[in-house]
Amino acid sequence: MTYNLMNYGDDAGQAELVHEVIGQARAAASAAGDALVVAVQELIAGEPRAGARRLRWCRRLWPGPGSRSKAGRAGWRLQTLAEATGLRCEYERNRPAVAVGSQRYHPGLMWSDELSPAGGFAVVSGRALWHAYVQVDLDVGALEPVAHASFHARPHGLNQRADESEVVLKRVYRPPRRRATLVGLDRNGMAADLPGWPPRASETAVWAEYDHDPYRVRHGEPCRTVDWHPEFVFQCRTWINADGTRGWEADRTAGRVLCDGGLVDTAAALNEPWAATVGHWPGDQACGPRRLDSVIVTPEVVPALMSCEVIASALAKDASDHLPVVARYAPAAIAVSVRERAGG
Repeated sequence: MTYNLMNYGDDAGQAELVHEVIGQARAAASAAGDALVVAVQELIAGEPRAGARRLRWCRRLWPGPGSRSKAGRAGWRLQTLAEATGLRCEYERNRPAVAVGSQRYHPGLMWSDELSPAGGFAVVSGRALWHAYVQVDLDVGALEPVAHASFHARPHGLNQRADESEVVLKRVYRPPRRRATLVGLDRNGMAADLPGWPPRASETAVWAEYDHDPYRVRHGEPCRTVDWHPEFVFQCRTWINADGTRGWEADRTAGRVLCDGGLVDTAAALNEPWAATVGHWPGDQACGPRRLDSVIVTPEVVPALMSCEVIASALAKDASDHLPVVARYAPAAIAVSVRERAGG
């Protein structure tokens, strides 16, 4: 499960809703006999904003991290979330699986009691990424440990966003030993994956990719031009037409780097019915419904995929400006594919 928590730690009431959403996902996984891994984004840890009264009010409800470092505050924030949802987050004793980025928003990983860390832990942060990337190897019952990761792409900078995709690929495929990997991410941009596995361009849709271009045509509506909005500069390539008018389309460069580099979008691979993960929150109307949140996987995980769905309950829509995405997979099928690759 991947979930952008929308400023987790800024508002205690909003945090309680997030706890309920994750708690319900945990209960659903248990009822199905599944374990659960949760990749989260937007754990707040940074300098308090001047004059933010709700932060002071929040500190009365939540014992604060005191004078800890930024990393200590981010780890404490993840531990608070894990305790509230009945999950684990420490890959070693007193070491929570969180990556501390250069901004206030940090990604982390949590998992249910059925799973255990298998020794591998990696973080990419600092100048390489606007936010950060965190990865933990977990024993899920497959032939060998499976890596799970959380990544939060930058909200602006088309070229830099593509550069960050290269950084993620480098981390996932870093030698000497690459593992089957699942990455939960807020990509803050459009994916470029084709539908199906093996992927094939759609023969009936007006676009080849699994995701339509929300800046040119709204999903489910007749093909028509969407009026330009200044918010599009963070998401679109633009040009000047021969008649002097502006033309634009969604920039998919960062998404193309990921899929061309070997990371597969689960919803696209399974050709699941398209579902937005953002656009329901007040103020999102300019860009409309979009699918910014995904679980992407290395190719050997694709045969193990069972389903991918967006949790679009009323509770989830109230809890965050992003909806969580849950991808189910069978670890034994990963073991088979890994064994076949080794044998071949």
